Amino acid sequence: MELKLKIIKKCIISQDWIRWLNDKEVTKYSDNRLKKHSKSTQREFLKKKLKEKSCILYKIIYEKKPIGIIEISKINNFHKTCEFTYMIGEKEYWNKGIGTKLITLALKIAFNNLSMEKVNVGIYGNNKGSEKILMKNGFKREGKLHNYYKISKSKRVDRILFGIIKKKFKL
Repeated sequence: MELKLKIIKKCIISQDWIRWLNDKEVTKYSDNRLKKHSKSTQREFLKKKLKEKSCILYKIIYEKKPIGIIEISKINNFHKTCEFTYMIGEKEYWNKGIGTKLITLALKIAFNNLSMEKVNVGIYGNNKGSEKILMKNGFKREGKLHNYYKISKSKRVDRILFGIIKKKFKL
């Protein structure tokens, strides 16, 4: 299985990315589900992200095919911390262990290339898939923000906070 992360350096938007963002199942655990996405909205998003010094966007490439996006954000070189957000947009690649390998690769980049000492991730409390992925990679559950995300008119879920420090990650 060949899984790679490729830095996004140019403002090139694929139709696949737009399709992923407009798929309610793909964005179920994301605020992206609240908006209608187009090439122009994504171009504006990407222009902004490419200017941010505390953020790096990567395409997730599996066997030479782009299947998603991962963002290393809130990079703080003083505290040596950052956060991950990710989306595997191609649903045929779900539940195949790719998410676990993806986070392993991203941790290697954060700890080895970016010299981070701590990585944080916040997820929707009902996102059991991401919880499993993070736990398999050695993340610890560090906190909970009660009723953080609104998922319907009458229902809210917690935001679960996970973290891992470099010395606990097996490189």
